[in-house]
Amino acid sequence: MEDNKNTTNTEDTKRVDSKGEDGADTNTDTTKTKDTTTEAVTMSKADYDKAIQSAEDKVRGKLSKQIRDLEAKVKELSPVEKTQAEIDVENRLAALEASEKAVAERERKIAVQEKLSANGLDKTLADYIKDDADVDALSSLVEDIVKSRMKASGYVPNDHSSDDKVTPEEFSKWTYSQKAEFAQKHPESYKRLRGKK
Repeated sequence: MEDNKNTTNTEDTKRVDSKGEDGADTNTDTTKTKDTTTEAVTMSKADYDKAIQSAEDKVRGKLSKQIRDLEAKVKELSPVEKTQAEIDVENRLAALEASEKAVAERERKIAVQEKLSANGLDKTLADYIKDDADVDALSSLVEDIVKSRMKASGYVPNDHSSDDKVTPEEFSKWTYSQKAEFAQKHPESYKRLRGKK
């Protein structure tokens, strides 16, 4: 192999303006020299091919290692294939959770039915009521609706008046003639008051 060396000199020139002692302008040129050395290598075609192959092998080896590392990381982060036993356990667990949900739903329905029957409503309404429904408010609402419909279309007795309300104490203080008159006007109330003595 033969080595060739080329040397190049470059010059930088600077112009400096300054004033002299008497106030006159003076110009000065300064020159700086740099030495730059470049090497040129002369080699045969076979040596050149070997050098290129060596460089390619280094890059290929480096990239292959990176690819192996990334493949290992992907394999590590990928989900693992489940065995049949693991799949069976998951299926049993899902069936158990469904069963527990059904039991909880039945318990909720029974609790709502008990609340409905305690408030004097039919238990079959439990199928139509949500979990968070206020059964007490529903009961009072139904009662108010029934009362208003009965008042509007039901039988209202005429012989009852608010003036006829007599307590047993007042009845016992009345005279015989007052009791006889009351018995003729209100026979049911007379029987009730006479029986409470």
